[in-house]
Amino acid sequence: MWMVGSLLRRLAAGGGPGHKPKPIRRWEEEREVMRATAKGLNETAFSHVYAKNWREAALAFGEQAAYDLKLGDEQSAASALLLSAKCYAWIHDEDEGAIAATKLALDKALALFLKRNDLQMAADSCVQLAELYVEQRELQTASDFFEKAAGYYGSNRCSRECRFEAGRLRFLLANKETYRQSPDPDVRSQLYEVYATGIM
Repeated sequence: MWMVGSLLRRLAAGGGPGHKPKPIRRWEEEREVMRATAKGLNETAFSHVYAKNWREAALAFGEQAAYDLKLGDEQSAASALLLSAKCYAWIHDEDEGAIAATKLALDKALALFLKRNDLQMAADSCVQLAELYVEQRELQTASDFFEKAAGYYGSNRCSRECRFEAGRLRFLLANKETYRQSPDPDVRSQLYEVYATGIM
């Protein structure tokens, strides 16, 4: 009777004569390895941050994000992508590849935060993208991202600040030719003040 019960339990679990262990254990072992790798990459990235090796830190955070995504941890992946973008921001002044990598990391982080309905972090990502586009003098795109950030923030102070920045950029875009062509020093100084306080 005991043997019959044991056989039924094995059959219910998918076992039987010549039964091989399910690959679940192997997958769990692989997940543990990936978790350990992601943790190691995070520690490596922060050690590069402390040493101000920004490129290495950015790459390590990016690799961590890839492992986090394989593990299904979208929140950790998005946070790692944000950190990667911040590291790239330290080196992209004269590096087109770093600028592109920053934009890509922020775009991916934004998509993950929106997927998780984490609007606060989505808004923060939009602000960082807006500031990056301001640095690149892509003012219309920057204005659009400030508007998106304002929408994600809701009705708090950050939202008002983002709408103000978006408006300032639109004003600058609308008056760009006036600034260039006006002989009136007062008009030029007023527009320059808007430009300097909003962008520089």
